This record gives sequence, C-alpha cells and structure tokens, in this order.
Amino acid sequence: MKYFIGHLIEGEAANWHESIARDISDKFDTWKLHEKIPPHITIFYPFSKEDISSLVNFLQNWVAKRNVPGEFSILDFGHFEDRVVFAKIDVPHPIKNIVVQLQDELQKFPDMPHEEFPNWHPHATLANRLSSQEIDQIWTYVQTLKKPNFSLPFNNVTLFRFEGDMKWVVERTFRFKEKGDSHRFF
Repeated sequence: MKYFIGHLIEGEAANWHESIARDISDKFDTWKLHEKIPPHITIFYPFSKEDISSLVNFLQNWVAKRNVPGEFSILDFGHFEDRVVFAKIDVPHPIKNIVVQLQDELQKFPDMPHEEFPNWHPHATLANRLSSQEIDQIWTYVQTLKKPNFSLPFNNVTLFRFEGDMKWVVERTFRFKEKGDSHRFF
C-alpha cells in the first residue's frame, strides 16, 4: 500500500480550500483535486509499506509526547513554475523545527525511504497536473480572488492512504497535546 504523512487542514480553512479547488477545476476543466485528496500540508512524501502497525505506534507515541508547536497561517496564493497553484502557508520556526525532527526520525524508521529531503516548503495545493497555458490562466484568475486569511493550530500529524483511482484518504490522525493536557491517547 502507498501512504504519505501530512498535516490535515480542518474546519473553515478546509472548506475554503475545497471550494477554491472545486472552483478552479470547474472553471478550467482541470484534474478534480478536491475529490481526490483532503486539504493538507505534506510532511513526508509517498512511500510503500505493507504493514503499518509499527509506524502507527511510532507516530502515536511521537505526537503524544509533544504539545501543539504553534499556529500557521494561510495568507496568499503561490505557484511552482508551470506545475502547481497553491495556498501559501506561513509557518513559524517552532513548527518548522518539529516537522524537520519528524522527517529525520521517519528516515531512520525501517522500510522508509532514506532520501535527503529538500528544504520543507509548506503549501496547500489547489491545482496541479497543469499545462503551462492552464497555470497562466489559473494564476491570473486566483489573483482576482480575495486572499485567504486563516490562522490555524498545527495540531495533528495525519497518515494518508492511497485508495486507487488517484484518490487518497485519511488513514489515521494523531493529535498533539494541547497546552494543559496531561494525557491524550487516540
């Protein structure tokens, strides 16, 4: 099975993300991202693993020992050359640090990819698999939209599972402790 690890975007920001992704897909007849993957920020790229029980135990224990590292913001739009249009994510240093720690730990984990990670560039994809013409049109369009303005707690690490037909679903979400919580088990 294929999996990846990310942060699940929830609540009003998730609704906004799905609405914008759907709007772009409908308006420009692009791949229906909103139907294929929940709003998220990728932490660890897709990998194949048959038995995830030890990984689930590791993630559960790792997250349970840590408090919510802070809040991140979704404040603007961006794009990667001619491939992806996304919502820009601004993360403070404590969140960057905890993500890099988790990436380092996961690379040591048995049967996980042991490749070097590029600098983490958090974003929430709104449209991908685009031609250069599509990205120009979509980029022009999103510049006319009201910019997002969300501040959200970085409160979870989520394991996503590939279901086939290019669709990813939430396998399991692990929640960081809120300040003041002494014990939290999921």
